[in-house]
This record gives sequence, C-alpha cells and structure tokens, in this order.
Amino acid sequence: MMRATRTREVGVTLIELLTVITIIGILAAISYPMFAEQAAKGRRSQARSLIYEVLQHEERFYTENNTYTTDLTALGYSDPLETDQSTHSVALAVGPTGDLTTSVQITGTALVPDTLCTTLTLTSANGQSGTGSNPTVCW
Repeated sequence: MMRATRTREVGVTLIELLTVITIIGILAAISYPMFAEQAAKGRRSQARSLIYEVLQHEERFYTENNTYTTDLTALGYSDPLETDQSTHSVALAVGPTGDLTTSVQITGTALVPDTLCTTLTLTSANGQSGTGSNPTVCW
C-alpha cells in the first residue's frame, strides 16, 4: 500500500500579514503626531536662537549709534534673513514705543506650517509674544 504523504507549505498566511500591517498602522498613527510636534519644537527653538542673536546685534548697534535699526544688512545679515533650514524668516520693525531710538521689534514668521505658533516676536525690552492656536508654546 501506498501512503499519500503530505507536504507542509511554509509561509505567511494572509491573516498574519493583515495583523502585522494593522499593528504597524496603529503604531504609526500614534507616533507620527508626536514626531511632528517634536520637529516643530526644534524649528521654534532654532528660530528663537536666531531672534536672540539678532537682538544681540541690535544692542551692539544701539551702543555704537544710539539708535536701533530696521536694516538687517546694517547688522551684518542678509535680507531676507531665514533660519539655517529655511523654516522661519526674521524681520525687524519699530518697537512698541513707536520710536526707533528707544525700541525695536524682531519677528520670526514660520515658513513651514506650524498652527500652534505662526509668529514669534521679541522686543528690545525682552517682551515675548507669539501668534497661533497656542501662542504659549512659542517661548
């Protein structure tokens, strides 16, 4: 008598494959928003650093000329001024006193979408503010 021998197929079933894909999808759905927020925090930090650097140059300019300036080239920067990775642009304006000899305002505007903090503003009196859906995260 001959016996029929069964050969066993080795591989992955469709249900196992769908289970793995579902698990990967759930992990991605949880981790991507956290990654995006951490990346936005890093971009905001880089913008804050550049804004403080520009303020230092403004103070040096004020010491030498007894007035602030709204000209980035007078401070040694290119115009327009952007962060290293072009995520924010920086602009100068007359400060809250309305007189350039007494105050200046430095504003960083997000070039990459950031709904929580679209602009960061720093004045020569160290007044910090921001705009967006949650401006408290700006500074």
